Amino acid sequence: MKFYIKLTLVTLFYALSSTVFAQTEQIDSLNLQQAIKLTLTNQPLINQAAQQVNAVNARINEQNSSYYPTIEGNLSYAWIGPVISLTFPGLGNFDFNTPNNYDMHVSAGYLLYDFGRRDAAMNLIKSYKLSAEEKINLVKSNLAYATIQTFYSILFLEKSIAVKNDQINTLNQHIEVTKKKVASGSATDFDVLTTEVRVAAAENDKTDLQNALAKEEIYLRSLIGYSSSRPLNLTGDFATKNIYENEDSLVTEAYTMRPEIQLAKDAENSARLSKQVSALGDRPTISLDASYGLKNGFFPDLDVLRGNWVAAVSANIPIFNGYRTDAKVEEAEANLKESTQEILSIERKIKAEVQSAYSDWKTNYEKLNRTKLQVKQAEDALSRAELQYRDGVITNLDLIDSETALAEARLLYLQVIYKNVLSRYALDKVIGQVVW
Repeated sequence: MKFYIKLTLVTLFYALSSTVFAQTEQIDSLNLQQAIKLTLTNQPLINQAAQQVNAVNARINEQNSSYYPTIEGNLSYAWIGPVISLTFPGLGNFDFNTPNNYDMHVSAGYLLYDFGRRDAAMNLIKSYKLSAEEKINLVKSNLAYATIQTFYSILFLEKSIAVKNDQINTLNQHIEVTKKKVASGSATDFDVLTTEVRVAAAENDKTDLQNALAKEEIYLRSLIGYSSSRPLNLTGDFATKNIYENEDSLVTEAYTMRPEIQLAKDAENSARLSKQVSALGDRPTISLDASYGLKNGFFPDLDVLRGNWVAAVSANIPIFNGYRTDAKVEEAEANLKESTQEILSIERKIKAEVQSAYSDWKTNYEKLNRTKLQVKQAEDALSRAELQYRDGVITNLDLIDSETALAEARLLYLQVIYKNVLSRYALDKVIGQVVW
């Protein structure tokens, strides 16, 4: 019976361990979409932009308060002197005021009409909210594409290091073979030294690649919120996409999709609404005010608290404010024109960016087949060199030259694929494609 209990416990422990291990593997293994999701979840920049939206929402609520009446309570005590009194023979003294004055009342005020000033101010603040929300999209876009670039840079560097490792291993094998030939007298120490120099050069290249990889991993951890001790295990490939045919349609799409152009249009709309608010600055307002409370000092019983009330309708009509309204309108008009020119400037910039990115991507796309052909040629050359080396036609250094040429061709092909993927994502970014 105890044996079965132990067996059951061991089985459960193994199952739980396997589950935890599988979950750990799943967490540490990241594809591109998971990395982007982590970035958008853990980045303080997005929360910072979201707080700007919250701040604008608070301003909207503040502006909403102008549509409601204001109510306030007031309590006051005043000691007033001298007390004015008259003495009538046979009737005594009569006070016309009391030294102790109490006043308790509740006042309410309501703005009946302001010729659209509140509505214009509300529309202006709401336009700020649209800008704040669009800024979140801009921040997300920049962070997402930064994650993409870093993600593929790490994959490229890892694959480049693997190619270098193969090259170094092959060169080390040649060193061992050459040393045996030196011992047998069929080779010289110069052949060994030459191969060792090539190993040192390859090791230096590998060190540079490892340094670049370490920097990219640091940056990716910063983006996705990983600690410095947590390992990265990225999964993905350098898949190419079909080529775009119509460059003009990409420019048109960018004018619609880019968050920068939307932000500029929001700014133009805000400037237009700001001009409207400024133009309403000298409009009159009509208000209703009412008050009710308890107060003493009423003749003839001056010390008795009595109910009293006030109700009034008032109109505030600006007559002259030193041309301040005209100056604000002029300023708002200048800001509106500036915003309009900003849109034109951004459109030109976007068009140039799309054309440049399209040219880069098309160039890298066309290089794929050519560099693939170079790799094939280097592989064939190495095959022939290996046959010639076995037949004694060429030396060991000649064979190393062919192997080095193949390694360089593979690195070049890997670099072209990497640039092709990045240039495609760069084109997607300048178009305004949403990748999150």
